[in-house]
Amino acid sequence: MILLLDIGNTRIKWGCVMAGEFQSGGVLTRGEGDVAGMVAAVQVRHCLPLRVVVSNVADDDYGEQLRAEVSARWGCQVEIVAPQVAAFGVVNGYDEPHRLGVDRWLALIAARQLCDGALCIVDCGTALTVDLLTEEGAHLGGMIVPGVSLLQDALVKNAEGLHVIGGGWAGGEAYFMARNTADAMSAGACYSSVALIDRVLADAQQSLGKGVLLVLTGGDAGMLRPYLRCKGLFEPDLVLKGIAMIAGAANQ
Repeated sequence: MILLLDIGNTRIKWGCVMAGEFQSGGVLTRGEGDVAGMVAAVQVRHCLPLRVVVSNVADDDYGEQLRAEVSARWGCQVEIVAPQVAAFGVVNGYDEPHRLGVDRWLALIAARQLCDGALCIVDCGTALTVDLLTEEGAHLGGMIVPGVSLLQDALVKNAEGLHVIGGGWAGGEAYFMARNTADAMSAGACYSSVALIDRVLADAQQSLGKGVLLVLTGGDAGMLRPYLRCKGLFEPDLVLKGIAMIAGAANQ
């Protein structure tokens, strides 16, 4: 079994490859002591991994903690994925290819495997990222903006008297014009993300043709998707599937 780990800014997603087939795993929230906790949670649900292949956007110290825990628990090495100049039919469009976020790179190569044609790939996580891919596999670059939670946090930290009480945005028509401050902030953050996605896809279609397909992933994608004018493919395990592609190629 090959264990796949997608270590993001807020969450850890994991899955595995067993008998050559990808299997979705689970989601954990990052926090103090989470490396040991995550490894223990994986071990409870699966056999011992022979390999551990990782996308890590956390700092180097986190990667070292993971290496130590995996070595002590399973006796195998951690393989950290890095972006490449080109792979799996995708050409990295960054001026310095190694500086493209590894999660974005993995989403690009996985989306290319899942879909033909030009693609607009949006990862709705702590940061909301957008990447555009031509039908020929050329990455045209992208953009990064704060995600829903960061937009709300920025208001709380920088505007006196604004506070979020209770949970996040519940959605629905009642939130279009909110009648309390907490709902107004939540709805505003969500509509900001929705508007950006719709506008970017519209511009992409104007540039590359109406056939550009939206591919959504990330923790907030399921919440935002119903409010988008543009409907696309929702693939929650996109980064993990990119890791699986890298792991399979290295295994050949």
